[in-house]
Amino acid sequence: MAPVAFSGTIPSKRKADLQTIALALHISDSGTRDELQARIKRHLEQHQSKYEDDPTFSGLYGKKKKSVQPALGRFVPGSPEDSEERSPQVTRSARRVVPVGSRETIPVGPREITPVDDMRNVSMMLKHLPISPESLARLQISVQKAYSIHLVTTRAVLSDSTNIWFLTALLELLYVLYMVIPWQIAELASGSRSQFYLAIPYPPAQTFLQLSFWTVLFHWSVPTILIPLVFGLLVSFHPANSTSVRIPRVLALDPLSASIARLAAHVVYPFQTLDASLQGVDVIGQRWRLLTASVVVAFAFAEAIFSAPSAFAESRTRLRAGTPRRTIAPEDTLVSVTAES
Repeated sequence: MAPVAFSGTIPSKRKADLQTIALALHISDSGTRDELQARIKRHLEQHQSKYEDDPTFSGLYGKKKKSVQPALGRFVPGSPEDSEERSPQVTRSARRVVPVGSRETIPVGPREITPVDDMRNVSMMLKHLPISPESLARLQISVQKAYSIHLVTTRAVLSDSTNIWFLTALLELLYVLYMVIPWQIAELASGSRSQFYLAIPYPPAQTFLQLSFWTVLFHWSVPTILIPLVFGLLVSFHPANSTSVRIPRVLALDPLSASIARLAAHVVYPFQTLDASLQGVDVIGQRWRLLTASVVVAFAFAEAIFSAPSAFAESRTRLRAGTPRRTIAPEDTLVSVTAES
């Protein structure tokens, strides 16, 4: 009797055929159809080198032998009808098993591989980053340089007592306007259901026609701006303005004299008497007026104490030399005075 040669796909076999194959493989033939399929597949995969060249079982492996594909990808349903009865362990290979001796070409479907183009793009992105370390370092240096420049500029502006005097007066003026003017709101709606609108405050024109508004501004400006300006222009103890200097340097405004006059004016100005005739004329209040004026005086004194030695040395040098005034840097003052001594 000629030996039996098995061929075809495992999922297409009936249970009786699967039991026959199991007995030929010397394994158990009990269980359901799915259990037999899984048991036969697992046995054939584990002993591939033994049965792949055996004419009895080689038809179960297909025409192509000694494939380098993984063992889990050999048995796939051969027809759509078999896909309903296949085991969950069936792999995703696109090959199908054909009988022994058949010359039918085995179609090979697409396999799951890594896209070469995508990997090349990823490698190119890693090589050419959006910001290189050198560019990041240059950006950090430029940011630090810009920060230093802005810090020095802001510090120079706020370290001038004249600027401090004007800034405090401006802040007080804004506060007075905010409290005195009965602001109204103009709403600009978009007209959509989102109810988006823009609220713009504006002063009513009737406010600027009232005498009380201008009276409040006048009484605020007298001790805060007018009196300090007069004393700051006429009174100055700065060495550069000394009459003994051949060519004195005329300062537009002495911030120390203006600050002292401002503090004194806020102390003696009769806001309480004026409040009897015009209630609310002292909008800021005595406490905050004196505090602001005292802070301005303190900054003016600090600036005067810091610049006094260099200014005195400059005026003394020009007086001794009898030459027109020239600008001397603060760091060069002590050197020039020591050389002359």
